[in-house]
Amino acid sequence: MPVVELCVDRSLVCPNFDGYKLSFDPVPVLRQEIEVEPLHLLAHRDQYSLLHVELFGRHNHLVADPWQRHCSYYINVRHQLVQCLYDPQSGNSLGQRVVYTIDYRDQGDGFQHLEGDYNYSMCFVSERFCVICDGMTSYHLVDTGDRSRNGEQTWERITRTPVNHTSEYRGFSLYDARLDVVQERKQISLLAGHVARREKNTARERTHVYYMDLTWGRWTQSLANGEWSYIVCQRLETTGMVLYCAFEPRAESLIIASNRDVHTPEQRRESDEADAVAPVLADPPVPPVIQVENGDQPHYRWTQTNENVHIRFEVPTTATKEDFSVISTNTSVEVKYLDEVLLTGQLYASLNEDFTSWTFEAEGMEGLEVTLSKDERKHWPRLLAQGEDGDEGAAPLPIPNLEDPIEECDLGLVDEDIKMVRFNLSKKCITHTIFLGSNPLLFNATLRPGFPAAFATRQGVDASIWLQKYQPSRPDEWGVRHEGQLHAFGYVQASKEMRKYTACCPDLEYVAICETFRHVLVYWPRHDSAGGLRKRNGPPVTVGKQNLITIDHTLGEIVGITTANNVITVLTRRALLHLQV
Repeated sequence: MPVVELCVDRSLVCPNFDGYKLSFDPVPVLRQEIEVEPLHLLAHRDQYSLLHVELFGRHNHLVADPWQRHCSYYINVRHQLVQCLYDPQSGNSLGQRVVYTIDYRDQGDGFQHLEGDYNYSMCFVSERFCVICDGMTSYHLVDTGDRSRNGEQTWERITRTPVNHTSEYRGFSLYDARLDVVQERKQISLLAGHVARREKNTARERTHVYYMDLTWGRWTQSLANGEWSYIVCQRLETTGMVLYCAFEPRAESLIIASNRDVHTPEQRRESDEADAVAPVLADPPVPPVIQVENGDQPHYRWTQTNENVHIRFEVPTTATKEDFSVISTNTSVEVKYLDEVLLTGQLYASLNEDFTSWTFEAEGMEGLEVTLSKDERKHWPRLLAQGEDGDEGAAPLPIPNLEDPIEECDLGLVDEDIKMVRFNLSKKCITHTIFLGSNPLLFNATLRPGFPAAFATRQGVDASIWLQKYQPSRPDEWGVRHEGQLHAFGYVQASKEMRKYTACCPDLEYVAICETFRHVLVYWPRHDSAGGLRKRNGPPVTVGKQNLITIDHTLGEIVGITTANNVITVLTRRALLHLQV
């Protein structure tokens, strides 16, 4: 299977970027009151998995029209699709109007969503077509007319179809939809996901597993009568989060990024059957604790800070505090257990012996801990002083101090590797893979209408924007290209623990971080050259600009955001805001 590399375009990287400067310039905010509250469904008490939390918690209820970027849409509690217009030339809001009402009389549920149903999701696939997933069981294909024209327009539903008529699942979320013309026929490819639960039997136990069930469907328009027919092309499963999902042009392959493997139901069943019949391996015996003297492999480990050195010893579970003896001077230390010497020798540097202390708890490696206070604040490359032959003694190398703070973007997801895979429909298998490491994608964004969404990864301290590369003449080849760079944004986003949405402008001029309540932070990576400032004997320094916009707390929770050139549209529970950046 080919492995695709992320090749950074060095011309997009700014090595002299010196951070963001907070700007106190006012940002005009246009506010419109909302007559009918947006429909915002929360997870049911039975939907408690991490997949449910991600699906409901980060759902963006405001959708931008890629062909009319300054136009946004949301659905209110009356199941009405509301259009929000903004005029970029005059800088004025053109108000809101209902363009379509979703009919639910054929659902038999009293015009209401049931507990556990998902939120509405929608996607514009062309200048005239829009796909709406009702969050329950169905897709709606809507003819919007020419949305570029001014004035009121009539939106009409062309067809409605179940996401998967053979499935008993209720609750779907639309991840991507794409319109292509293949052999003079229009076809719309769709992908929707449902968080499902299944039993998994292993040789040791029976457990329940939550997973994302993905349904790949396709509408095709008949050349004879213009009717649309729907089929389910493929189902996929993953127990991880869907971090990115987009069809490639012509929709012959699907690109998915997840922190778990993606496979077909048949592959998953084969794996479960193999686990169920696998022999049960006995637990490996626990080796006895053997104490050794200096010169052999030590059974202790040590860490350090600027002020102290911490040494932890492995001791028998039957040991008591009275069995140990710790003697230290300003240059040496000796630790004994009964008559056995655990550690003795000259230390690398001097100590303040008055502050030496030790504690004991009979818990294996955490049993005995000796704390030595350094006489000077400096880093020790080793614990013991060098011998006459130049050896560093028996002490092991220090491990990183886990008590020091660490950036979230450095930590990544523990024990997880994120992969982006290309699943080809005709071959029924994964054909290409990108290994993204342990750091999750920063965000996804639609930069051009009709193109697959871009995705952002962390590259050093920056955020790199990538777009798919598709070559119709060579369909077996696939890759991504470096589209843009957001300087230092990798660290910036990691520091925003309260972030809910991240969105960037189509031309990558700015990127916005939106919190759940009140705050929107806007970062401009290419602001100015810091007024001619330069480092000593170096090139000029580039400084970005940061805007902090505070929203009235009475407007409630922020439930959606879209971006366009010079304007950010924010949807709250009680108002619609246009931030003129």
